[in-house]
Amino acid sequence: MKQYAIVGASAAGLSCAKTLRTLDPDCEITLFTDEPFLPYSRPIISYYLKDKVQADQIYLQPSDFYTKHRIRVRTNTRVAAVQTGTLTTEGGETLKFDKILLATGSVPFVPPMENVGAQENVFTFLTMREAERLKAYAKPNMHAVIIGAGLIGLKAAEGLRPLVESVTVVELADKVLPSILDDEAAKTVRAHLDANGVETLLGDTVVRAEGEKTITAVTLKSGKTLPCDLLVLAVGVRPNTVLAERAGAEVNRGITVNRDTMETTVPGVFAAGDCVRSYDILDGQEKIIALWPNAVREGMTAAYNMAGQEHKDTGSFAVNAIDFFGLRICTCGLIRAEGATVLTREGEGFCKRLLVKDNRLVGFVLLNASERAGIYTALIQNKVDLNTLSGDLLDEPGLMLFSREVRTEKLTGGVRV
Repeated sequence: MKQYAIVGASAAGLSCAKTLRTLDPDCEITLFTDEPFLPYSRPIISYYLKDKVQADQIYLQPSDFYTKHRIRVRTNTRVAAVQTGTLTTEGGETLKFDKILLATGSVPFVPPMENVGAQENVFTFLTMREAERLKAYAKPNMHAVIIGAGLIGLKAAEGLRPLVESVTVVELADKVLPSILDDEAAKTVRAHLDANGVETLLGDTVVRAEGEKTITAVTLKSGKTLPCDLLVLAVGVRPNTVLAERAGAEVNRGITVNRDTMETTVPGVFAAGDCVRSYDILDGQEKIIALWPNAVREGMTAAYNMAGQEHKDTGSFAVNAIDFFGLRICTCGLIRAEGATVLTREGEGFCKRLLVKDNRLVGFVLLNASERAGIYTALIQNKVDLNTLSGDLLDEPGLMLFSREVRTEKLTGGVRV
């Protein structure tokens, strides 16, 4: 009977566990997490913060799922080291496993700031534990400062806005959501945040805080001082590669894995999800693609190969769908591509920006215009030659956008429509 260990209980880890159970009904599967929770959806913690979901609604599976599928979940267990065939916990246990998966995800990046450390009103916003702590601490008379206007920072701002008197987001870049938006779309999103009571200060950051037990104010690089009753550190995340490094695996920002199998350079130790370098099928580069569907797919690929069954990973590309205060944002592919043409259509309350290069759609930004985002995504993924399409790409795309030949061969299995 084979024994598998999975370190990390989020998208990649749970995907791997479920797939292993399907492939090998008799194996033993142990899932390790240093949190007190069963596997849960990290993207939902912002909805928990603003009371849109209750605590028991964040879980990815009901508790009896793990009993029924014989997946042992060891909560509150921090893994100290892994090697080929062995795993050691911080409690001193050394356990033997046939194959091990590192699905350790990301950890918050905390930039150097003077007098910012262990104060009781300093928070991150990546785990349920931090969301619980933040929700319990926030009060209506408080001024919240969030460092970072990326996805995590803005979801924290949305969740906090109903709970406190004011929310100010400080971002070192010159726009909000700098990793997924172009300049024009970012201006629209910033105006939307302002209309909903979230102030954004761009091209600036916190350099110093006042207060010992609790922070009372922060000073920015520009010299401006802000009152601060709670500080959220959301500058960004970085892959959690500690265990891979301790094992001697190759790490280059993220964990290096065999692109096809998800195995690290340490035999028998695999990795998947936000902690690894993934293959971007659009630009051919290996990079961090910290996306839930990507982690799920990689966890499944790892499971097949851990079980000795060949299954190659297909690679991925960036896809984001998120909303802030009712503004739906969908982005996909390359947001900035040298030599690309940008097709734009704007109207009351919506915006479309499509990037076309070498007669192929390579990326898009959609603001309140996501009705056919799936078709745009398919055009990118399949690298469709736009010459084979008819009609205006900026119109709502449907089946009739494609030529009869493409509709017949690609969309209907040879049956004419």
